[in-house]
Formats: sequence, C-alpha cells, structure tokens
Amino acid sequence: MSDWAQIRSAPKDGRDIEVLTSGGFEMKARWESRGFINEAGEDCGAWVASEEGKHPPCWSEGACWESNEDEMPSDPPIMWRPSP
Repeated sequence: MSDWAQIRSAPKDGRDIEVLTSGGFEMKARWESRGFINEAGEDCGAWVASEEGKHPPCWSEGACWESNEDEMPSDPPIMWRPSP
C-alpha cells in the first residue's frame, strides 16, 4: 500500500480510492462531479462514500458537504491513496 497523498492531488474521475478525513476516519470514497447543489443553489461536486454506512456520521446521506444537514461542519477528506 502506498503512502498517503494530499487530497488536492486525488483523482476526480469517479474511481474508488481510500481517503483519510480530518477526524481520522479511513474509508473508500469517490468524487462525484454531478448531482449536488451547494448552499448558493449552484451545481457542485462532492466526495461520496463508496460503501453504504461506512462514513463519518456527519456525512449526510454518505456525502461530504461543507456543512451537513444539521448545519454542523462535515469531516472532509484530507489525504488519499489508491484503493487496493
């Protein structure tokens, strides 16, 4: 398994990767570039858990938002590595 890399270098082509969140949660996720709307009502992308229920509780419906449905900050990915 390779070392962790900064999330800004992660692929955003829909493939599953392993991510590490700022809160220390490790999981499989992928970037989805469509199907999300931000607080300003604009289309945006989001990190989405690849396996149902295997994500931080603050990821509303398995997606990482700037703030979740309870208007609390989410636990964003900060590092990534290829999925085995």
